Amino acid sequence: MKQGQEVIAKFPGILIIHQKIRGKRKRRHHHEDHEIFIPLQGEIGVHFEAGELKAGQGKMIYIPAGVEHVFTSTENADGERLYFFIDTKMWDKLGGIASEPKILPVSQLSKELLFHLLIHPKTKAAQSLCETLVQTFSEMLEQIIPTGLDSFSGKISDPRVKKVWIKIQESYQEQISMDRLAKASGLSVRNLNRLFLDESGMTPKQAITFHRIEKAKELLLQNQSVTDVAYEVGYSSLSQFITTFRSLTGKLPSEFRS
Repeated sequence: MKQGQEVIAKFPGILIIHQKIRGKRKRRHHHEDHEIFIPLQGEIGVHFEAGELKAGQGKMIYIPAGVEHVFTSTENADGERLYFFIDTKMWDKLGGIASEPKILPVSQLSKELLFHLLIHPKTKAAQSLCETLVQTFSEMLEQIIPTGLDSFSGKISDPRVKKVWIKIQESYQEQISMDRLAKASGLSVRNLNRLFLDESGMTPKQAITFHRIEKAKELLLQNQSVTDVAYEVGYSSLSQFITTFRSLTGKLPSEFRS
């Protein structure tokens, strides 16, 4: 791609842009869609009311729908980047969680999906590939649980959120659907996500993961095998359990037990 060029591909619920523009700046604005930036060369910065996020290669920045921000990119590099927008209806339909702006490690799968869609915009598999892209990114957000949650239960005051937290504690070993939690609270899935985040600092899905890993720590210290612990706390995939445990604790389950 030559300097100053950009390639755009639009799909139902997804807009993808591959851009190579040095020193780009966009004044304060917001989108009705969720926006994800992936720098390929150079560095980008996103400024918003609550702070600033900067990222270079190997990182990506997520900006939720409706958040006002200013975009900048470095002038002394080629300024190549990918970014994509996810329609809020598609986000909600596929279980996208509520979150604040974040920096995340780049997902290689996401990059491959984006380039495939850019190169093959008329592929018959576009819908399934777009859905996989959204689900992959949403799962990455779910793994990022806020720190300092030792007094998590004490943070909750809303009785509807308390009901959901109790349901999570009772049912964490099962595959808990958001529809089931929403029914327990008397709220829609979307409103439950927002209220739970406001009350506790994380989403219901993050709370499930948090509780499972806390229980896993207890079981590992009782010298149970990693495989047994994974299945006992609700994971059907051992590799997923190990990946999640390491991302939240910084250690492999076997290292933590030792």
